[in-house]
Amino acid sequence: MVGGSSHPAALYKLRRVTRVTALVILLLVVVGFFMPTDYRVERGIFIQAPKAAVYKDILRGDYLADWMFIQDGQLEAFDGVLEAGDSVALIYEKTSDQGILSIVSSSESVIRFDVRPKPNVNLVHNQIMLSDAEGGTLVNWVIDGDLSAGLLSPYLALFANDIAGNNFERSLNQLKVLIERQD
Repeated sequence: MVGGSSHPAALYKLRRVTRVTALVILLLVVVGFFMPTDYRVERGIFIQAPKAAVYKDILRGDYLADWMFIQDGQLEAFDGVLEAGDSVALIYEKTSDQGILSIVSSSESVIRFDVRPKPNVNLVHNQIMLSDAEGGTLVNWVIDGDLSAGLLSPYLALFANDIAGNNFERSLNQLKVLIERQD
């Protein structure tokens, strides 16, 4: 009977662990209902070039695909400069799904564009602001969006700054290199 007496204790421990795990999961779900699913990410960089030069090149076909980092993908090649109303496809390496980048408005101070990363995914509103600064241009990039990934949405929104921020930093650094290399 020595072996038989340990089973009830083991079952009791298993039941306790299962209940605690269920309570933690339930708590996370309940807390998630009260958390926002919207997010905002902002990054900036200083480029040693006049604002007019940055604006002239930022939406050029031979520059945009080189500086804008897209995880596992790239912008479709195009000639010319994107203007308000123009769009370009996002092409991914591992899937046939395509996204789209659409220019909403464009001026020497503010460029607004929307990105739908893939079909049936919410739009991500982007804004790039160009400001004169001593010796160059300050480029600030801001995105606002709302996630609809079910119960994970609030938690993904909570970490969006870290997730998307790295891609922004990479893109802005590539833009800086491209533009400063010309001067």
